[in-house]
Order: sequence, then structure tokens, then C-alpha cells
Amino acid sequence: MNYVRRRQTALLAGVATLTTAFAISGAAFAQSADANEPASVDTIVVTGSRIARPDLEAATPIAVVTSETIAQSGASNIQDVLRELPQIGVGTTRANSNFSSSGNGAATVDLRNLGPSRTLVLVNGRRFVPGFAGTSAVDLNNIPTDFIDRVEVVTGGASAVYGSDAISGVVNFILKDKFEGLTARAEYGISDYKDNERYLFSVTGGHAFGPDDRGHVAVNVTHDSEKGVLSRDRALSREDRSWATVGVPAYSSFPAQGRFDLRTANGSAQVFTFDHDNNVVLGFPQELAYNRNADRRISLPVERTLVSANASYRLNDHATFFFEPTWSKVTSSALLEAYSFDWSFIYKNGQPGMPITNAYIPASIRSIIDARNSDANPANDITGIQFRRRQNEVYDRSNQAERETYRIATGVRGDLRGDWSYELSYVYGRMQDSTHSQDIDATKYVQALDSIVDSATNKIVCRDPAARAAGCVPINLFGFDTVSAESSAYVIVPRWVEIDNEQQVFSASATGGLFDLPAGRVQLAIGAEHRRERSSTDWDPITNAGNGTSGKQDDLFGRFTVSEVFGEVHVPLLAGVRFADYLGFNAAARYSDYSTVGGTLSWNAGLEYTPVKGIKLRANYAEANRAPNISELYAAVSGGANGSTVIDPCNGTSATSTRPQDATCRAIPGLLVEAADNGGTLTYTAFDINWMSVQQGGNPDLREETAKTLTIGGVYTPSYIPGFHFSADYFDIKIDNAIGALPAQIVVDRCISTADPFYCNAVERFPNGKLRRINTRLVNVAEIETSGIDFNLGYRHEVGLLAGDSLSLNVLYTRLLSMEKTSFEGAPLEQNLGQLFAEGRLGSGYKNRGNARLTYDAGAFSASWQVTWLGAIRDRLDWTPPAGPDQAYLAQLNTVPNVLYHDLQVRYDLQDSGLELYAGINNLFNKTPPLLPTGFASNVVGVESAKEYDPYGRRFFAGVRYRF
Repeated sequence: MNYVRRRQTALLAGVATLTTAFAISGAAFAQSADANEPASVDTIVVTGSRIARPDLEAATPIAVVTSETIAQSGASNIQDVLRELPQIGVGTTRANSNFSSSGNGAATVDLRNLGPSRTLVLVNGRRFVPGFAGTSAVDLNNIPTDFIDRVEVVTGGASAVYGSDAISGVVNFILKDKFEGLTARAEYGISDYKDNERYLFSVTGGHAFGPDDRGHVAVNVTHDSEKGVLSRDRALSREDRSWATVGVPAYSSFPAQGRFDLRTANGSAQVFTFDHDNNVVLGFPQELAYNRNADRRISLPVERTLVSANASYRLNDHATFFFEPTWSKVTSSALLEAYSFDWSFIYKNGQPGMPITNAYIPASIRSIIDARNSDANPANDITGIQFRRRQNEVYDRSNQAERETYRIATGVRGDLRGDWSYELSYVYGRMQDSTHSQDIDATKYVQALDSIVDSATNKIVCRDPAARAAGCVPINLFGFDTVSAESSAYVIVPRWVEIDNEQQVFSASATGGLFDLPAGRVQLAIGAEHRRERSSTDWDPITNAGNGTSGKQDDLFGRFTVSEVFGEVHVPLLAGVRFADYLGFNAAARYSDYSTVGGTLSWNAGLEYTPVKGIKLRANYAEANRAPNISELYAAVSGGANGSTVIDPCNGTSATSTRPQDATCRAIPGLLVEAADNGGTLTYTAFDINWMSVQQGGNPDLREETAKTLTIGGVYTPSYIPGFHFSADYFDIKIDNAIGALPAQIVVDRCISTADPFYCNAVERFPNGKLRRINTRLVNVAEIETSGIDFNLGYRHEVGLLAGDSLSLNVLYTRLLSMEKTSFEGAPLEQNLGQLFAEGRLGSGYKNRGNARLTYDAGAFSASWQVTWLGAIRDRLDWTPPAGPDQAYLAQLNTVPNVLYHDLQVRYDLQDSGLELYAGINNLFNKTPPLLPTGFASNVVGVESAKEYDPYGRRFFAGVRYRF
């Protein structure tokens, strides 16, 4: 089905659903920025537009999270609040970043599951410095929860208004600015399992100063700490799991005492290990395997210290100076099991493994080696000892991360002649991330394993005199806890990565009325912006050289600049006439000139139509752009996963084979010689496959991504039901030229079938013609589309039980209609609707997601109950579990039923004293996450579930707020 047909089908489905919704409610209308707010005659600016309007109604759908909603959640991190919105996916969290090489414990926002880099994050309408290497994704840890006045979320292309990265929408954090007085808050939380402790201390103060209160300053200082959760402290993740297997049978064959294999020229001669008393055990009994989950974390500890301020001073009637500084320090630490060290990581030059002369080889194993190597059969000789062993007492690969962020937004704003206003601003932001761990130096490790007994001293020493002179200490891997502190110190090297992001934004804008029409005043916003972005990633020398265990990583340095001009217009066409209480036209355009991709144009156009009061319809179409970020452009081809899933089309080629590809394969240098030496046919061994790798890097020739976004909807606010509002909005987002990597198999296949240098230059082969490395550079190849309908219902009504009491209900619900991706030209269409896991990090395709909050407010006392609904979904679509006795069980795991989370909070305000007390329970009924163990597509390592679900269980919190 082509795109046009798919869009027509999705649009018809959306219209049908909207029609049903309107029939139920009586009509349809455009959602206001906050339907619970009274109308205001003051002009305001809502997210999604730069034009100040004398009403609170937005031209595009806006979901608003108020400070009251944030307080009711009891959350210390704003990410936890936003994740409950059905429009927002998971992103990076403290619960899914344990295995990340950097960014541990970071928090991102991911609109429409299209990726954090396609979501633009603003603070007070201005950009915020990225929190990750080479990307535009912002770390929400830098935004103090208690200083947020409200969060406005606009979904859909907003590049015409705000620039690149707004393909899926904008999240704008509006901070408190006119705060008066001093408020302090302290909160403590703990889980039902007596872990995940959380502390928060926050002070917010504000005061007017100067003649006629010309100046005002508001400041917030926050410190919070969350202690994290260990995998072994939850039944679901206490032990390693794999498919239907749990416990010892699923434990790792990389044990702490080592697993060793005596090798001959023809293969394995004898496997051995050690029991817990360090006695030699021939073979490898599974009960001596290693439980990795005992040393992992479900959730990382995160500690934050933040200082933010909003200050302004009115210089005269036409100029107000503003200054918004931010400083934050965030620390976190990952916890991983010791490295699963394999002999092949250090023996990279054809050595068969550890030398059989190693002085620590146990006597019983030495006798086996001597017996085999002294008989009359050379094929029986032991040539090396291959091994796999956890490095428990050698080094700790767990990350210690520290991120420090500085940001200043400053400028002048004010009124011009008539109803025109202006703003000149400058934003400077810098983020420095330092992540430290340990690694081993492969060269030193080889030296330490080549040990002998010194005849002069009768002590075990390193064989190489030069290595001994450099401090080499022999290392003993045979058994539990056999590595000395001195030998560990010799082979250990620090592993670190330093990330430095810098952002500067110069902006000038003006907005006001052009002229009057019978229906109202035509309003215009114009402006210009210049932005500079820089990012660098500096790895330690061992990682640069690829001489550690984590693969080779090159440093990254890149920068770009962009100069932009933009404009926006609002034209009232009709007002106060029959069948048109109001009809207006909105349009915006932005031209951007990038130092990387050149010129791009983004634009949008829309209509607002109010046939009668209380009913408002709207439609908006946008074409948005996202320029490639620094990492996508400039990251060197490095790192790399094992290429064991790649099949060489030349496997099986001989001098006489007649397959279509064989003629091309025979022309590869060295291939026929290798084939002749191995029976006449090119054949891959397990060793060959082990050394094949897949690597990825940036591409300076990337173009911008483009997106077409359609939004149609309406809002209903009947005058005969005071306090009621209902909205429904259909959305359709299609991204063309999306940036992604071609699968390694496609690169290899197309090189052989087409001989195109584009593919063949990315394929490296050994001198014998076998595959060595496939470099999958990023290209503009993918197409992504998602569509659905957002519903929003709110109702507030006086109850009458107590004086001035009220009951309010707010419901957000998203019905997803499509979510699909084509990874590259000629690739099959990936249908992700109804699938929890989506290839290429597209996100999860819940058909149904919702959130509802019921609040009873009686002045000093309030209570709220929130329900979050994650609809039924499958881990993988079109997947049949492997045949066997566990097939039915695995099929059951593949289907995740509806999940409901219930959160409760009560608070009491002792108003005369200034003291407010509150307490709450999250995940009231202790809903455990669905079991999705290792082997399932959406499994988060160490959690044994998917990242979309609550891994903590029931949690309690209590706090106090005091107003001085």
C-alpha cells in the first residue's frame, strides 16, 4: 500500500472516530491551552505560536501539565510526570541506561515515540543545551520540578515556529517568574521493598525590588537524591532468565572462577573449571555458572543539585531587562557484573590462547598437557589454553557519571509603538559530562599471562624482561579470587569519556498588529535567529587504540551554525456572522541556512473555525525539517558489534561454482587461494565469524529529514455544562529521508550484486578474501509514519459536601491508528502498531494509552486518584515461538495484557500556620511489570521486562511544604 493510500485510510479512520466522539459530546472544538482557566483579556503567548493572542485558545493542540498536577504526582523528576501523558514515549531514563557507556541516569522526553532528537525542548520558549554527545536531546534532570509553573506540549511539526528538531513536537517548560515570598519543601519516599529511597529538599523564593517594584527576582534551589534499585531485590529479575529458562540453567558460562579449554590444532581437548573450594573440575557443570543479574541494577541512583533563577528589571516604559541563569550538577552510577572476558579480546594476532607454559596451570592440568605433548601423535598436542572468565577481582566496569550544566538566557524585551512588542535575547549553554570506569590494557594482560618460574628466585614472574622492568606482575586466572591486587593494578587502566556540548543562540523578534479587518486585527510575528552548536567527545587512549575490551572508539568533534529568518501571521476572516462566530487563518514560515546542509524551508498553515460559541474546529498542515546533528554527521566509524548474523554471499564459492554471485566473488583478492587451501570452497569457521564485526559512523553528506504533519480536531465547551471541556484531534506525521543505518547484510549483498562503490567501500575483507568489517554509515534512507487521535476530557463541579468543595476529572487518551517504518529502499514495511518493540528505536505502538485523574478539593484538604492505562500489546508481531514444550508459555509471554497503575495522594493545608502536609502511594496495588526475559525483543537487560512498565512496585512518599 503506497503512502497516499495509507494516509487516506488513516484519515478516514480518524474522521470516523472524530465523528463518533462529536456525536457523543454534541459537537467538536479546538482545545484551549488550559480549559480550566478562565478567559483573559491579557495577551499571552502559547507554545506553538509567537503571536500573542487575547485569549487562551491555541491554534494547535496543546496538552498542559500545571504545577498543581506536578505537585499531586509527588514526583521529584519532571520526566516521571511527562511519561504518564499518552503522547509521550519512554526515552532515556534511570531505569534503562544501566548499560550505557555515557548518559547514565539521564532523562529525555520522546514525543510520539519518534525519538528524543525529534522532540524540541524549550525553557521559557528558548532552546536548552543538549545533554548527550553530538545530539539535540535535552536532559530533563536539569529542570527543577518545583520551579515549573506549567509544561506545554505541542505535538506535530513546529519547525516553522521554532526551527530544527521539532518534527514530533515541542515541550516547553514555563518557569515561575512572579513568585512572591519564600517556600521550602522536603519530601521522602521509599518502596514497599524498603529500597528506592528518595530525598528531596527545595527552596523557592521571590521578591520585587527597586522603585515602583521595577525589578523582580525568583530563585529555586533543589537537591534530591534517589538511591536506585538492585536487580536481585525483585523476584522478577533476581536470577538470569532466558526465554522460558530461569535460574541456574540460564546462568552465564563466563564464570568468576574461569572456564578453560585445552586446545589442539584440531579443536577442543579438555574443558575444565573449579569448584568453590578451587578444586579442578573436568568439564563445566552448569551449577558453577554465573548469575549476572545478582550484580545489575534495575534503576540507577541519581543525585541532583540545581540552582535556577528568573530575574527582570524594567529599565523604562519600553525596555525590560531579563536574566535567567541555570546551574546543575547531576551524578549517577551504573552497576554491572564484571566483564565477561574472553581470550580472544587480548590475543588478536593469531595466538591460540594462553601459553601452555603459564606457571599457574594446576598440576593435574599440567599432567594432561605433558602427556599429550609427549606422545607420538603431533595432532594430539595442546597448543594453547582458551578461556573465559569474569574479571571480578580485576576491575570494575561500572560507570561513575557526573554532568554539569550551565545556561544563561538574557536580553531585553518591551513594547514598541502601538501594539507592537519586541524581544532581543542571547542564550549560552554548556554541558560537560565526565564518565569514568575501568578497563584492561590488552598488551599488559598478555604479558601478565605469559608467566614463568624464575630459576634464581623460584618466584613466578612475567617472562618478558622488558615487561618485568616496566612493573609487570603475573596474573593467576585459575579459580575463585586468585588474582592479586598487584597483578590487577598492573593490567588495569582508567576508562573514561569526556563530553563537552556548547550552544549559543542569538534571537530577535517582534510581534504586533498590521491593520484591522472587519473580523479583527491582522497580527504578525517576524524575527531572525543565529545558532551555534559544538560538541566533542574525548575517549581515553586505550579505547582510542582499541586495546581494551570495549572496542575501538574514535573521538568526536563537530560544530555547525545556522542562520534563520521566520515569520508568522494570523488573519481573522469572519467574526460574529451567521454560522461563523469566528474564522481565522494562521500561517508560519522559516528559512534556515545551515553550514552543513545548506538552505531548508519549513512552513505551516491552518484554519480556526467557531461556528457557534462553545464549538471550535481547527486544522493545521505543516512541513517540518530536522537537520542532522553533530554525531550523525561527524562520528567516526568505530565501535562495533559481532557480525555473526551476517552471511557472506561468497561463502561456498569455488573455482567452478555457478551461482550468480560467484564470478564477482572469485575476483576478490585472495579468495580463491583461501578456498584452495580449504578443500576448494570458501568456508567460514566459527573463528572467522567471531572476528567479523559491524561498525557504524557518521556521514557528512547527510541531508535534512523532512516531515509532513496533518492535524484536524476540535474542542467542545458547552455553556450549559459549566466546567466541562472535551477535545479530539487527529494527527498524521510522515517523515521522509529519515536518518538511519543500512543493515550490514544489505550492504554486503548489494556490494556483491551491484559492485556499487557506495556499498563496496563500506566492506572490508581480510587478505584471504573473508569478511573482516562492515561499516554501516548513516544515510537518509528511512520513512516513518504514525497517526492517531488524542482525546482530552475535563470536568469540574461543585459537590456541596463542604463549603467551596469541588470534584474534578481530567482524562487524556490516545488511540493510535498507525505506526510504521520502511528502513531503507526496498525494505519490507514494518508494522509497529500493536507491537511493544519496534526495530530501529522507533518506539512502542500501543493502540490504547490513557491517563485519568479524579481530584476532590475542599479548600484546606484535597485528595486525588490517578489511573494510568497501558493497553494490551504484543512484544513482537507475526512471531511464532520455537517449537517445543515451552511454546505455549512463550506465546503467552509475547502477549502483554492491559496494565493499570493507580496513584493516590492526600494533602492538608494548615493555612494559618503556612504549613502543608501531604502523602501518597504510587502503584497502589503493587502491579509488577510483565515478564519479558532475555531473548524477547523489548527486554531491558537486568530488569527482565520492557522499559515502558513500572519496575519499582508500590512506593510511598510524604512531604511538608512551609510558606514563610
